Amino acid sequence: MSMTSTTAFSKGQFRSTPEFEQNLDRLAQIAVRAGLGLAPGQELVMTATLDAIPLARRITEHAYKAGACLVTTLFTDEESALLRFRYGPDASFDTAAGWLYEGMAQAFRNGAARLAITGGDPSLLSKEDPEKVSRANRAMSKAYRPALELITRHVINWTIVACATPAWAAAVFPDLPQDEALARLWNAIFAASRADQLDPVAA
Repeated sequence: MSMTSTTAFSKGQFRSTPEFEQNLDRLAQIAVRAGLGLAPGQELVMTATLDAIPLARRITEHAYKAGACLVTTLFTDEESALLRFRYGPDASFDTAAGWLYEGMAQAFRNGAARLAITGGDPSLLSKEDPEKVSRANRAMSKAYRPALELITRHVINWTIVACATPAWAAAVFPDLPQDEALARLWNAIFAASRADQLDPVAA
């Protein structure tokens, strides 16, 4: 498909088209049906950045249509993450929200499915103190381990879905204007996931 087949440009800005919205909806359908195989009555725990809200809402819709009893979405704000590194006390980088990850682990023990929408800024913390980044990652990994073990042992059904974001698009297509880079990345995601096909699940 051509770069402009699912997106359009208005005064240099990316905007959606009916075809783009259809492909986004198909991507959500693929995530629920082919990625997760969500079962009627099952809960879903989803994580996403704020840039992924439109896709998260589509996935939530298809999850409920598939019979999910509850969809819980945890959003992260990358700008808020940067504020921690700029203003948080030193001791905070050895701390993680253990209560949150234990809650996720308990949800998985109770049979909840897990879906992560990825596409955050790959260089978000590149200019921050590497020691603080390492300490924060270690603390988070330790707190998340009980939940992660249930995922890696395939105790639950889980999947990861890509979402095009301005920062990721800029990293992949650094020589293109932001709007074109975002459109190109979305089209790549739609093609790779078969969301640009009439029957993506079959494809």
